[in-house]
Amino acid sequence: MDEENVAETSLDIVSRMIFELDIRNGISLILTPRERVRVSFDAPSEVPRIRFPKVKVPREVAALFSFASETLDNPPYVFLSYYQVLEHFLPLAHRRDALKVLKRELRDPFFDENKDSALIKLMNSIERTKQVSEEDQLKVLLRDFVRAEKITEFFESADMKHFSNKGPISGVPEVTTHPKSDPLPTQVAKRVYALRNRIVHAKDDPKYDSIPVLLPRSTEANSLKPDVALARLLATEVLVSSQD
Repeated sequence: MDEENVAETSLDIVSRMIFELDIRNGISLILTPRERVRVSFDAPSEVPRIRFPKVKVPREVAALFSFASETLDNPPYVFLSYYQVLEHFLPLAHRRDALKVLKRELRDPFFDENKDSALIKLMNSIERTKQVSEEDQLKVLLRDFVRAEKITEFFESADMKHFSNKGPISGVPEVTTHPKSDPLPTQVAKRVYALRNRIVHAKDDPKYDSIPVLLPRSTEANSLKPDVALARLLATEVLVSSQD
C-alpha cells in the first residue's frame, strides 16, 4: 500500500476504535487534527458603544446566533448555527410571498368571485405556494430580506477562487459575478442550501447518494471560513429585515 492508502486505512480503523470506545465503554475521545482552524471575524474599525438593545430578536434566534460564537473551532457547526437562524425565518418569508400572490390575484380587474374559473385559478395559486421546496423558500428569503448591495459588497472583497468550481469545497454550486449568471441572491441560496445538505447529509435518502458528507475536522471543514462569513452576513441581514 502506498502512503496515502495507509493513512486512509489507519484513519478508518482509529475512527471505528473511537466509536466503539464511546458506545461500548462510555469513553469519549477525538482525533486532534494536525491543522486546526478557528473561525474568526474582523471587529469593526470603530467599536460602537454598548446600548440598550433596539433589535427585537426571539430568544431562540439569539441563542442560535450566539451558539455560533461558542463553536468557532468547528466551522461546520458555526455554519449550521447561522443557517438555523435563516431557517427560523423561512415560514415568515413564505407567508409574505404567498400573500403577495394572493393579493395580486384579488386585485386583478378581471377577477370575478362569481366565476368558478376565477376561483379555481385563485385556488391553484394558493396550492403552488404550499408546494415550495426549502431551497426555493431560501431563495425567497434572500430575495426579500437581504439587501442586494450587501451581497454585492461581500463578493467584491471576497476570494472568488474559494467560491468557484475549483474552490476547496466540492459538491456545491459556484458563485460568480458573470453578467450572464443567475442573480447573486439566487446563486448564494443554491450554494448555502447545498452546503447545508453536505453537513447534515442523510445517507438513507437516495437523492443525496452522490453528495459526500462534509466531515468535521476535515480539510474541507477547515476551509469553510468564507462560507461561514457569508452565512453570518445573511443571518444578520435577515434579522435586520425582520424588524419591519
